[in-house]
Amino acid sequence: MAIKTKPLNKIQATIGLSLLLFAIMVGVAVFSDDGVMTVFNFNDDLEKLKQGNASLVQENKGLQKEIEALKKDPLAVERVAREKLNLVRPGETVYRIVPHPDKP
Repeated sequence: MAIKTKPLNKIQATIGLSLLLFAIMVGVAVFSDDGVMTVFNFNDDLEKLKQGNASLVQENKGLQKEIEALKKDPLAVERVAREKLNLVRPGETVYRIVPHPDKP
């Protein structure tokens, strides 16, 4: 028993071909290198960059305050010289406490 099929008319063939091409276009749009999935990945990267920028803005504000303090406040200059450069005033004696090594 052979199954008889009707040949497709022009409208049905055109609709079928159109649906096939549409499905291919959607697949390419979603899964290609420049597709929708890539856009979602770019959005994630954008959020990470925005967070990084926000932290850098805060760091820059802190550094700007430190710069202003160093320009105007001599005590701030002295603090930086003592803490970061290990400088002392003339005539000061520096005492260093060295922990005693534990004896076995």
